[in-house]
Amino acid sequence: MELTRDVKPSHCLLAAFRFVIAHRWPCLVRAVPVVVLTAIIAWLETNILAKAEFFTLVVNELLYAIFAVYWHRYTVLTVEREGEGFGLHFGIREIKFAAAMLIFVFGSYLLGRAFVAMVGDQSVLQVVVFSCFLLLCFLPLILVFPAIALDQPVHITLFITRTLEIFIPLLGTVLLGIVAAAGIYLLVFLPTALLAVFSNTVFLEILGSLVATFVVMPFILAVSVSFISILFRETIGVMPVQSQ
Repeated sequence: MELTRDVKPSHCLLAAFRFVIAHRWPCLVRAVPVVVLTAIIAWLETNILAKAEFFTLVVNELLYAIFAVYWHRYTVLTVEREGEGFGLHFGIREIKFAAAMLIFVFGSYLLGRAFVAMVGDQSVLQVVVFSCFLLLCFLPLILVFPAIALDQPVHITLFITRTLEIFIPLLGTVLLGIVAAAGIYLLVFLPTALLAVFSNTVFLEILGSLVATFVVMPFILAVSVSFISILFRETIGVMPVQSQ
């Protein structure tokens, strides 16, 4: 079954960008605590929990799921935007979402081990090739995440079919988004870092790092989630769902 309308992933990405800009404060208020907590977990892993990598991985995925599930619903469902309260929850949706993320992570790990076993030590070119291979493998499955967050049926075959119908423009849009995200991050961080070096002022470097971490990173995260949400809405459609 083919798409009944022309879906352009680039338009979905632009719509996601505009949506997050228009709802920047709800985004920051809910995303920044998640970023702070993941930063704390990273610090604990480095200094205290060095032998608890699996534990920290699971905790980080759960933290991400709490925000992502909310923002998927906030993007697509008007009732969620009109609702009162903070909105972040931890329940069966978030557990399912985190479990799907962990499956993707371990799938990548197993593919990586197989790749290293076949080609030996990794070079930069091999890492790039493997990253592209992972993207090709997992890109058709990104619609699983909004389906979980929006209480929609998870039809893997349908999701793969839909994404393959727009695969080339979707791949180009994802790569463009990655380049844009890296550019935005560097545009914010590099000037303050260079000024800090030339002026010998640590404060500027810290300021740039804080802005990049607690403003740019939540923005990129929210745009990514909104992009997948809008892509799901345009390619699959959303059946009536229950509120939180």
